Amino acid sequence: MKKEIAFLSIGQAGGNVGKLFEADGYKVMYINTSPEDLTTIPNPKYSYHIAKGEGAAKNRARAIDLLASDLENVKIEITKAITEEYIFALFSTAGGTGSGCAPLLLACLSAMMPQRKIGAVAILPSMDETLQSQINAYECFTDLTKVDNLGALFVIDNNGKDDKLALNKMFVNIFGQILAIPDSVDDRGNIDIKEIKEVLSAPGCIVASTLASGQSSTPKLLESLKNSIFTQPEQDEIVKYIALSMASEIDTAALCRVTGRPLDLYRGYNRDTTICVLSGLSLPYTRLAAIKSQIIQERDSMKKIWVVKKQGLSLENVNLDFMGDGDKPETPEETSAIVAKFRLK
Repeated sequence: MKKEIAFLSIGQAGGNVGKLFEADGYKVMYINTSPEDLTTIPNPKYSYHIAKGEGAAKNRARAIDLLASDLENVKIEITKAITEEYIFALFSTAGGTGSGCAPLLLACLSAMMPQRKIGAVAILPSMDETLQSQINAYECFTDLTKVDNLGALFVIDNNGKDDKLALNKMFVNIFGQILAIPDSVDDRGNIDIKEIKEVLSAPGCIVASTLASGQSSTPKLLESLKNSIFTQPEQDEIVKYIALSMASEIDTAALCRVTGRPLDLYRGYNRDTTICVLSGLSLPYTRLAAIKSQIIQERDSMKKIWVVKKQGLSLENVNLDFMGDGDKPETPEETSAIVAKFRLK
C-alpha cells in the first residue's frame, strides 16, 4: 500500500517529517515559502518554492497570500508529481507557511481531485510555546473546518513532549505499522488492505497506538491510547472504525466502553505487536478550547504590558498595539472562491 500514498510536506516542520517518510521509500513533495528551509532537504526529488516567498515569519496571512498568488503553478507541479490515490499533507499548525498554506492547499486539492483521498498530519504546539504559535494553531484548525471532504486527520500533540524530532520518528514508525497490518496472516483472523483503506479514508481524527507482544494487554492498551503522541480523543463516544491487530487477546468490549461503539471493528492477529487504530473521531475540541483559553489569558497579559509601556513613553504617534496588522501583502488580482473563503476573517 506504500506505493499508493504520497506526502506533501509544507513548511519546515512538514519537511522534517517528510524527510523521514522519503527515507522510508514514500513519495514526498516539499513546498515552502522559504528557499532557505528547502535547502535543508538533501536532494529532494520533488520540491517547490512558492514564488516571491522569503519565508512567512509565523504570519499566516502572508503565507496564504503568497500561495494564492502562485496557486495555479503550485497545482500544476503537484499534479505532475503526485499520482497516488492517498495524499497526506504534513505541517505544523504553529508556524506561518504550514499553518497558513496547508488548509487552503487541502481545500484546493479536495476540489481538484475528488477521486483521491486527501488527508492531513497536523502538529500542535506545546502549551509553553509562544502566544503567536497558539494563535496560529487555533486559526489553522478554524480553517481546516472549512475544507470539504477532508479525510483522515492525524493530530500530533507536542504538549508535554520534550523531543519533537523523536515524535516525528514515532509517527512515521506508527504509520508504517498501520500499513503493515494486512501483512500478518493468522487463522484466527486477518485485517485486509481494503479495511485499512477504509480506516485511512474516514473523515475525522485518527489515533493509533502500539504495544510490544510482551506488553500486550487490555489495560495497557487503554493506557497507551491515553498517552499516545496524538491529541486525546474526545470523550463523546464518536468513532467510525477500530482496527485492532492483536499480539495477545484484547477485550474488545472493554475497549469499546472507553472509545465508544464503532460502525465496524476490524480484528486481526500477529505475533509481534498489538496495533490499535481509531478513526472517524471528533476534532480535538477540548485541546483546542485549552489553546483558546491560553490565548485569551496571555493576550490580556501582553496588552497590560504594552499599555504600561505606552503610558510611560508617551509616544503619541507610534502604534504600540500588541496585535497590529503590520504590512499586508498586495492582494492578488485574481483568486478562486476557495482562496476567498480562506481570506475571510
